[in-house]
Amino acid sequence: MRTRKLKSKIGRPVHAGLPPGDERFLQRIHDFFHLLNGEWHWDILVALHDGPLRYTELLNTVRARTPVSNWPGNAHHFLQEDMLSRTLQRLTQGELIERERSMGFPYATTYRLAPAARELLTVMAPAAEWTEAHSALVVRVQGMRQRVPEE
Repeated sequence: MRTRKLKSKIGRPVHAGLPPGDERFLQRIHDFFHLLNGEWHWDILVALHDGPLRYTELLNTVRARTPVSNWPGNAHHFLQEDMLSRTLQRLTQGELIERERSMGFPYATTYRLAPAARELLTVMAPAAEWTEAHSALVVRVQGMRQRVPEE
């Protein structure tokens, strides 16, 4: 498949190997969101970006870095241990993180990004930059959604 470079609004090239007009585009977008559908998925992936962390280090890192959400209906403010365990299990099953348990006592479990997740964070940088470039739009939409009851 041939890719072409497009110039984005934020000045970086965008590769259009699977353009929105392609019949597979919408399916791949749905696949993407289902794979990463979880309240704490992104927080955990970003926390592991700097390197492997043990369970408690990961919990503390996510708790320290979690931004305040201005989106209505977003209730996550403090990651609980049981939620971290469930989310780590889903991310491990989804092959986005790798889990390693030490053999000797005391046992320690370490988590690290799988290569696919490291690549994912790299390709998400333009999306974060797009959101930064359109921060006024984000604030307006947050304000509108807080005033209008969700259906």
